[in-house]
Amino acid sequence: MERTKEQLKNVAFVAHVGSGKTSLAEAMLFNGKATNRVGKVDDGSSNLDFEPEEIKRNITISSAFYNFCWKKTYINVIDTPGDDNFISDTRFS
Repeated sequence: MERTKEQLKNVAFVAHVGSGKTSLAEAMLFNGKATNRVGKVDDGSSNLDFEPEEIKRNITISSAFYNFCWKKTYINVIDTPGDDNFISDTRFS
């Protein structure tokens, strides 16, 4: 299916560490039926923070990409790191 510009949205979450970017993205993925559970950063079950170091630290280290459809709109979600040590990954996403 070919999508028009109006049917495609790119959403990037950019904010400081601990602000809830990944948790918000997880809720969006669940509500958009891209996942069958709401992953949680604190218990290591996040769909977006899946690398062992991210799970160990409970933070996003590298940008994660996911997509889902919502009311005939295809949405690309980008969850970016908030920690200053990983800001370069946010800029290159």
